[in-house]
Amino acid sequence: MEVVRIYGEWLYSIQFDEEDLNEYVRIFKQWHNLDYLEKFFCDNAEYIDSPFWKNAGLHPDEPEISAQRVLDEANGLEEYICKLVENMNLGIKPDFDEYFHFLGGKYKCLWTLEPMKSYGTGNPSLLRLYAIKIDKNCYLIVCGGIKLGTTIQNSPVLKDEVFKKIDKVLQFLRANGIEESDDF
Repeated sequence: MEVVRIYGEWLYSIQFDEEDLNEYVRIFKQWHNLDYLEKFFCDNAEYIDSPFWKNAGLHPDEPEISAQRVLDEANGLEEYICKLVENMNLGIKPDFDEYFHFLGGKYKCLWTLEPMKSYGTGNPSLLRLYAIKIDKNCYLIVCGGIKLGTTIQNSPVLKDEVFKKIDKVLQFLRANGIEESDDF
């Protein structure tokens, strides 16, 4: 496992040993793969078959619409992250600390290496990035995905990956004495 720089001194990504791509690249590549997305929405149509998602314009019998929405939201999110990087270079807001939010739950008592979440640009957002806050405006992306449920625990794929990956990365960071950005 290693830490890979994505943008300046502000955004990093974890590279798991068993993966060919770091998580940031892997996630966005997945969100741009229409075949993967259509299969994801076909396999998880029961999650879309709810008043919440139907009111948001999604329908379980139209996976291509949901897939396109993820693709559009991913493009918007990439643009927004670039805007945050530009803002960081200029020293203006919004910045990464305004973009990421505490994950809470089982991590609510951590004072360092805090697990965080962020949302895509859609309303409501289908996309989530999960990161660990290393320092002020410095984040390490550990995973991401499409959130269809009301919680991580009832969202397909996320329920099996988010906490497992966060815990694995926290263990790696602590074992390697990484507690702040100067430790990279």
